[in-house]
Amino acid sequence: MYEPEARTDVADTTRWLLIFVALLAMIAVPFWLWKRHEALRPTLSEVRVVAATSGDPVFREGPRVVAAEERVQLAVAMRLTYRDGSSTWISAADRLVLDGQSTDHVVTSRWPEEDREARVFWFTLEAPVVGGRIGPDTLEEKLRYRTFLAPELGNHWLVDGDPEHHADDLVNIGSPAIAVNAGTYRPYVRVEIHSPTRHEDRQAETSLGPSDLDNPRMVRISRQLPVEIGLEPAAGELFRLPGLEPEPGFEAELLELATRRVAASSWTLAAAATTGRVAGKVGELDEVWRSPWPLGGSGAAAPPRWGLRIRRGDLLRQGSHWLVAVSDDGDGVLSDRDRVLHSWGRPAALMPLNTALGDADDPLVLLHRR
Repeated sequence: MYEPEARTDVADTTRWLLIFVALLAMIAVPFWLWKRHEALRPTLSEVRVVAATSGDPVFREGPRVVAAEERVQLAVAMRLTYRDGSSTWISAADRLVLDGQSTDHVVTSRWPEEDREARVFWFTLEAPVVGGRIGPDTLEEKLRYRTFLAPELGNHWLVDGDPEHHADDLVNIGSPAIAVNAGTYRPYVRVEIHSPTRHEDRQAETSLGPSDLDNPRMVRISRQLPVEIGLEPAAGELFRLPGLEPEPGFEAELLELATRRVAASSWTLAAAATTGRVAGKVGELDEVWRSPWPLGGSGAAAPPRWGLRIRRGDLLRQGSHWLVAVSDDGDGVLSDRDRVLHSWGRPAALMPLNTALGDADDPLVLLHRR
């Protein structure tokens, strides 16, 4: 006679159990879906810088020598890995070569997840010290390359044009110099993956950095001198590098630094401008003219005439400071405002002779190759 009541109890228990299971499912399923979504998220595991030029439009790593007018593009390539061990490359570059091999990749300029973004920050690798003397005791201090933010490149995955030179060492290296589209630079990039809503970094990876200057994968762009300057174009590859003069006995080491496009000196620049090689021998030199500096003072020799005793590409020397004659200022003779190529206590530059020599009081010598 109690059976109906027992059935009611079972039905109530079943109903409450179903309600509990439904509530549990409402909590557990979204959590499981979220966990599954998180597990399937890609991880940024590697970042590389690649470059292409108008002469070679394939984006690849490594050093490049480009002409003064050649267009350069820089791009970032990112490797994404997944929990199952698979990986893929993404980049805004259309054709990509990594480790010497054509690389399949997804061509995009957006992170593949809707709720995250990839922020790209471009830098240059430069030595903070731009001039002075260098020897075994100061090598590490003078050439401690570091990163400099390059805001002019923006935050894009693919950028056009050369970054600016950022290391000035509190030295005025711009105003007296004549603008020249030349020089060597090494780009560096940091990529941060973050949530736009939570404003916190989730992942961050960087490309090859200051300790990798000679890594064969390091992108190094060396832009040559414009042909119209009339000197060996290879001299332009030494622009933007620290202008350092060797201590006695350190000449061979500085030649090696210039060959690696890490630093330059007045002699390596002069050699490159006249032979095309930083360690090039210019042959035996004869002194053909000498005069006290500044020009025009007491006891000054008659200045050499352009086209006769002095020509573009001739070598000038004041003490151990080497310069290369470039052009006349219009008066037909070697004078203060004539244009020269030099590097002395600063990166390589084209500038007037009197600015290049300043207040130094050693005599100025003109040299001809035999």
